[in-house]
Amino acid sequence: MPGLGENIVANILATILIALAGWVLSIGLRLPFVFRKRRRLFGFLGIGQGRPSFTVYLSTVFVRPGGSVDFRGASRTFMGPAIPSAELSVVEPISRLFHEPVLDGLPNAVRRGLGERVHWSFQRIAPTFSASPQDRNRVEPGNILTIGSQYYNSAGDLYTETCSPILKMEQRGNSMIIRVQRGPRSGDTFEQRPGQMDDLAIVEKLKDTPTASTIFIAAGLGVVGTMGATQFIADNWEKLKQDFGNKQFAVCLRFQNVADDPQAFRKPVELSRFQD
Repeated sequence: MPGLGENIVANILATILIALAGWVLSIGLRLPFVFRKRRRLFGFLGIGQGRPSFTVYLSTVFVRPGGSVDFRGASRTFMGPAIPSAELSVVEPISRLFHEPVLDGLPNAVRRGLGERVHWSFQRIAPTFSASPQDRNRVEPGNILTIGSQYYNSAGDLYTETCSPILKMEQRGNSMIIRVQRGPRSGDTFEQRPGQMDDLAIVEKLKDTPTASTIFIAAGLGVVGTMGATQFIADNWEKLKQDFGNKQFAVCLRFQNVADDPQAFRKPVELSRFQD
C-alpha cells in the first residue's frame, strides 16, 4: 500500500510539473507578441523608458456658490471643480489599452523581473486620470491626452495655444466650428449640417518641443463628439500608427443622429485627415 500512495503522489507531482511547464512555455511563446504590441502602443503615445507615464486630463467645470441644484431642482451649496459625468465613461477604454492579460496574470515578482531584466515595457504602466486645473500653468508636463475642448480643459487650452495645432475650434455667432489653421487647406472650416443632429470632433497628435512630450487632443463640439473622439483613439490607434507612424496628425470626425442614437459616439465618420 505505501507503494500505491507513493505512485499517487508522484502522479500528482508530475501533473503539476507538466501543467507548470506548459504554462511557462505558453507565456514564453506569447511574450514576443505582447512585446511587439506594447512597443508599438507606447511608441505611438510617446511613452519611453525614461518617461513611462501618461496623463489623461479631463474637462473641469467650476461651480460658483449657489450655482448648483439637486435632482429636484432645489439650490444647493456645492461649489468648486466638477468633472462632466459623460467624460468619466472614457476612463475604461483608455485604461484598457494598457492592460495585457498575459502580463497582468503574472505574479508581481515575475512581472517586475521581466521589466528589469528583459524590457522596460513589461513593467506595470497605467495612465493617470486627473481633472484639468483651473490655472493652465499648473498642467504637469509629460505625455498627455486632453479630453474635451480648450474651453473646458485647461490642458487642452494650453497645448492648443502653444503647439500650433492643425485643427482648432472657434466660436462663430451662436455656434461652434472647426477651422483648419495651417497647411494647404488653411482657412477651410467644418460645420454641423443644417437640420441634422450632428456633432463634430477633433483628434490630433502634437509634439510639445520644450518638454519633448507627445500630446493628444480628443475634443468634440459637444459631449458625443468628445466621447467619440476618445473612443476613436482607443479603437483605431494601431491603424493611426500604421498610417502616420510617430508623426503629428489631425482627423476631423462627424457623429450623426446624436440625439436619438445612444451608440452614436461609436460610429465616427471621417471628414478629413491632415499630416505634418
